Amino acid sequence: MGLGKLIRGQTLSSISYRAAEAWELAQLFDREGRRIMYESVLTVQPGQEAVLVNEGTLADIFRPGRYELTTENMPVVTALKEWKYGFDETFIVETVFVNTNDIIDIPWGTSGKLTLPDNTFGMVNLGANGKYSFAITDSAAFIHKLMGTKNRYTVEDLKGFLTSHISMMFKEIITEHPMNFFDIQGYCGEAAQALKTKLGGFLADYGITVKAMNLQIALPEAVMKAIDERAVMGAMGGMEAYAFKKQVDAQTEAMVSMAKNPGGGMNSVAGMGMQMAAGMTMAGQMGNMMGGMIQPQGGQQIPNGMAQQTAAPAAGGHRFCSQCGSPVLPNDKFCSNCGAKL
Repeated sequence: MGLGKLIRGQTLSSISYRAAEAWELAQLFDREGRRIMYESVLTVQPGQEAVLVNEGTLADIFRPGRYELTTENMPVVTALKEWKYGFDETFIVETVFVNTNDIIDIPWGTSGKLTLPDNTFGMVNLGANGKYSFAITDSAAFIHKLMGTKNRYTVEDLKGFLTSHISMMFKEIITEHPMNFFDIQGYCGEAAQALKTKLGGFLADYGITVKAMNLQIALPEAVMKAIDERAVMGAMGGMEAYAFKKQVDAQTEAMVSMAKNPGGGMNSVAGMGMQMAAGMTMAGQMGNMMGGMIQPQGGQQIPNGMAQQTAAPAAGGHRFCSQCGSPVLPNDKFCSNCGAKL
């Protein structure tokens, strides 16, 4: 807590403050409104700024250092108080200490599922979460537009203020910049930069600079499966090779199942022979096909049949806690990680 040395019971001769925790963004010193003596010592710690407030008007700002408060280093307060010839008594101003350090890795998440139309998969339910870092770079704007008359302002207060704004900004981004589900990693990087720009522009008016932003997008299982299959197709050289692989895999699985059947008798043996013959034939065909392929086909589209088979959106969509970014179930009322109300 802040340390103030008292003189004559209700007068301050020194003013300083050490934050009780790193997530404090601003703290009003001396809520009791005690008077300050002439040449009182104001100590501003590294990573802080001290802002003097006179009857609701933001006045002088002090950066890290030690100051004896006089008319020379309080020009705004002096003007507001109309001290034409200096003063030698006491006066009343409020002092707000602002944390100017970088605040890193603040979690965020979309509190509700977002539905995005897509030509391949139809309507896709998705969610996003991530972390951002910021710093207060304009203490006066921060106090005037965010802190207001609060005695204390914390990271939790800022997160509560930003919850709906970040979700709305992310929805705007995926609407303005159509998502490429088959390059989701690259898209996340672009979307994170776009979100950093949007959030940074919004918070600049509040005296805050966004330093970093990252995000990850949660997709339905069916879409993730299609993405994985597309990657396998690209590595193998095309749709026909991939289809042969699927058939060979199915034949192999059937043969393994027959081999494990203890009561199959001659029928099982004959069936196994037929399966092995078919598997060998397809394997040979697949080998010939792979041998004739030189490079993967870039930009190949998934046929409509496969899109219909894998495009059904996951039931319930994806939700994240807006306070800690952890995934939550569709019907959860509270976050199981941090306990926040959803």
